[in-house]
Amino acid sequence: MLYKVIEEEAGVDILEVIRTQYTSLSRAQKKIADYILNQPEEACFASLKELTETVGVTEVTMMNFARRIGVDGFSGLKRELQNHIRQRLSPNQKIARAVETVRRRKNRLYSVFLENELTGVSSTYAGIPEEQLYYAASLVCRAQRIYLLGYDVSMPVVHFLRLRLHYLGFNAVQLDLADRGQLLLSLAQENVSDLVILVSFPNHSVEMERIGEYLYGRNMPFIAIVDQASAPVARHAELTLACATADPLFYNTITAAVSLVNVLCACIATENEDYLRKMRHDVEDAFGVIFGETEER
Repeated sequence: MLYKVIEEEAGVDILEVIRTQYTSLSRAQKKIADYILNQPEEACFASLKELTETVGVTEVTMMNFARRIGVDGFSGLKRELQNHIRQRLSPNQKIARAVETVRRRKNRLYSVFLENELTGVSSTYAGIPEEQLYYAASLVCRAQRIYLLGYDVSMPVVHFLRLRLHYLGFNAVQLDLADRGQLLLSLAQENVSDLVILVSFPNHSVEMERIGEYLYGRNMPFIAIVDQASAPVARHAELTLACATADPLFYNTITAAVSLVNVLCACIATENEDYLRKMRHDVEDAFGVIFGETEER
């Protein structure tokens, strides 16, 4: 797509693409371009019906405009506009502008956030083929140890993944960027029978990117769970699972990421049924030996 080509070659965003294409647009398309260029925050949260009525064009014109600038329909246009907001504004600026937008549209508060959450989950699974999830499950099942590492808002996702993997009987270790001693020791001891899962969302930590580089340099496999496949953290990943994290108010939402972890662990369970059955039997035996008499007392 034109936008993707320009983005890769020049590092520009969607508004710069629109400005570049402006002179070649039709009169009706220029009306859309003018509105988006002047009010990108309003445009990125509006529905197709709202935006066409505000600008005074038909839905067909809006879809033609999206194709003309090289994005995948109206949903693609909104996604790129939201990326623009996220990349160009600090978290505090974004929240302040979003609050102002929401304040002007109180009657749509619920639907705005609900639509964003539902769209995030659906777009995440639309972008991840089933075979990728089962490949991720196979990597986990083959690993002797699984190291989990996140940063900032991704930490709850990491914690949830660790709990799920522990329940499934895997040796999952959660690392912390703040605990440098344990982090460095664990990474130095990792071998090819282990697996690292890096979870990172904007704003990405440079340390997370460097850990990916370090693992790649040692030929150590890792899975990256990120907001988009082009995230620096995922550059050398064995497998990248991208989930939508854009949020109308906060900098990220982890709804899709938590759902993705849940589905991934369900795939792991179905691929590892015999082991799970044996592990549960062993746990029941251990419980009876260690706690059985204590509870009777």
